[in-house]
Amino acid sequence: MAFVEQRKHLLEYWAILRRRRWAVYLAVATVTTTALLGSFLVTPLYRATVTLQVERQTPDILTFRDLATVDYSWAAYQDFYQTQYKILASDAVARKAVRRTSLTSHPLFDPAASTLSLRARLGALLPFPRSGVELSAEDLAVKRLQAGLEVSPVRNSHLILVSWVSPDAELAAKVANAVAEAYVQFNLESHTSVSDQASEFLVAQIDTLKREIAELERRLQGYGEVKGIVTIDDSSNITLKALSDIAERRTEARTVLAQKEAAYRAVADAPAEALPEVLRSELVSRLKADYAKLEADYTEQSRRFKEDWPALKNLRSKLEQARERLALETEEIARKVRAGAEADYRRALAEFRNLDGLLGQQEEAAQRLKRDAVEYANLQSEVQKKRETLNTLIARQNEMAVSTRLKDLDATSSNIRVVDPARAPTAPFRPNVRLNVLLGLLLGLGLGVGTAFFLDYLDSTIKTPGELEGVLAVPTLAVIPRHGPVSSHRPRLARREAAALGDGAGVDLVSHHERRAAASEAYRELRTALLLSSAGHPPRTVMVTSAIPEEGKSATALNLAVVLAQLGRRVLIADTDLRRPRLHRVFRVANERGLTTYLSGLEEDLSRLVVATQIRGLDVLPSGPVPPNPSELLDSPIFARCGPRLAEMGYDHLVFDSPPLLSVADPLIIAAAAEATLIVVRAGRTPRESLRVGVEKLVQAGVKPTGVVFNALDFHGHGYYGAYRYRARYERPEQGGERSSGAAGAGA
Repeated sequence: MAFVEQRKHLLEYWAILRRRRWAVYLAVATVTTTALLGSFLVTPLYRATVTLQVERQTPDILTFRDLATVDYSWAAYQDFYQTQYKILASDAVARKAVRRTSLTSHPLFDPAASTLSLRARLGALLPFPRSGVELSAEDLAVKRLQAGLEVSPVRNSHLILVSWVSPDAELAAKVANAVAEAYVQFNLESHTSVSDQASEFLVAQIDTLKREIAELERRLQGYGEVKGIVTIDDSSNITLKALSDIAERRTEARTVLAQKEAAYRAVADAPAEALPEVLRSELVSRLKADYAKLEADYTEQSRRFKEDWPALKNLRSKLEQARERLALETEEIARKVRAGAEADYRRALAEFRNLDGLLGQQEEAAQRLKRDAVEYANLQSEVQKKRETLNTLIARQNEMAVSTRLKDLDATSSNIRVVDPARAPTAPFRPNVRLNVLLGLLLGLGLGVGTAFFLDYLDSTIKTPGELEGVLAVPTLAVIPRHGPVSSHRPRLARREAAALGDGAGVDLVSHHERRAAASEAYRELRTALLLSSAGHPPRTVMVTSAIPEEGKSATALNLAVVLAQLGRRVLIADTDLRRPRLHRVFRVANERGLTTYLSGLEEDLSRLVVATQIRGLDVLPSGPVPPNPSELLDSPIFARCGPRLAEMGYDHLVFDSPPLLSVADPLIIAAAAEATLIVVRAGRTPRESLRVGVEKLVQAGVKPTGVVFNALDFHGHGYYGAYRYRARYERPEQGGERSSGAAGAGA
């Protein structure tokens, strides 16, 4: 289904192009003709081209590089050649070329010359200043040379094409070669100028650097003397060596202090009798032995004697004296040991503190030395860098001197070479008639297609039956194709009848005169759809109207009446357009008496106003004289009784040809008396809004439209040509004669 919808969408666009084909034809013809005339009227131009080979660097004879190094990146490659293109088109190169060829004296470069092409004139005039200052002859020649100059690279190569366009072939070649020579000369002069400027710059820089180095060396020497800096090398620095020695001794003193402190804490907290010195003392050992002996004697005597015995008392007194002496001697030895340990601890602590203070002083001296050494090293580094720069500049000066002498010996060592000089062209390259015509065709086609779609966008009319679905909720009963003039190949009897009935319009009675025409078949389809449009019985009274005038409502009413009569029924067509009647002209009958005569009461017998036509079964009721008050006449009870009265007269169908809906109120009155209402829409003429408003008027009046007749559709312009062709083939006369009209009507 998606494919079908897309195909239908494309066919609608194709239908728009076919419908607006004359806009496409006109645009293509206009643009192509303009391009062709312009190609023949424009002045022929000749283009001469010189081919240059441009390398990114000159021949590398020396091992060292010239002024600038070559960047081999793609961006640098592009930048280099874009720069060369701009130089080729610059004022400097153009001015050299003008002077080389003396173009100021050439007639084409005369300020008053009028033979230059329009492109050259515009290109020469656009860059001119607008301040009112008049340019010199050389400036004008430079501008005109640049206007005709073309610079284009050859892809995937180092070649550049330099072309010049002129009405004179010889001058084109001469100027192109002059531009190439001027470009080569400009390049050589640029290298020479840059070399000279670089040499002067190097000399000045070398002198400046020598003075700066001398000043820096004086500052370095003075700073070292003031700060006492002999060297900033860590391996031979006395201050740093002394700092290292003091730190080492301080570490040793700290170790000794820890040992002495531990020994002091041990003897201070231990009991006197547990000290090693007390245990190793001979005096203490002898006193302990004497005490033990006395204690043993006392124990032995106390078993034999009482406590109050004098000898036992004497022995007890000796024992007490021995204990006191042992304790006194033990405490004395312990005091001496503790005093010695404390003295050793105090001495070690004093030595550590002394070394710690000395280390702090040495560290401050080392920090001062470091700070001074930083500035000293900066000065020393600056001197070294200046010397390195000086050596580099001196070496570069020597290289440039050699390079300059080499270029003086060989001035042709350039990176630009003329591969093919320009020659006078034998044929003009512009105008290209074929290309211009082709572009004109394409441009005209695009313009025509755009114009066709734009006109279709601006067109608010309904052009295809499919567009009715978006405007109305009313069915389309038939699509009537556009019908041309009356065919000259119809039978003789049909032609006589057409002449008698006044078939000048060709479509009013086409269903009678050309039954095999596509329009006739469409009206028969309308007849079938109308007869089947209501339940119970076919509609007897039918009103045919339209939204605006000249949409074919009268022709539709006539042909509907004809095809209904072809079924063998009695049909009356009444001209209810009391303002602009025309049915009497179609049938060529008098209009002095008619419907208005009956409605105004001048004639009471309606049957006396009906006029028979030469079409069997079809009668016509003319409108009669044009009244001053058509709406009042139609809104009378007499008109409401017309339908029943005509039915009594034996008519099977009554067709009302009414005025347009938006013009007057008459159609609303007529529709109230009709059983079916047909609205005629003319393809490409009826605006959507007009149709919508007309139908709304009917609905507001209480009338529901039966259907829409889409009239005068161009099958060829709307994609319906296939249906028309198949219908014509089906209705083509077979061997043995044509099908009868009755058969055609029955088939409908």
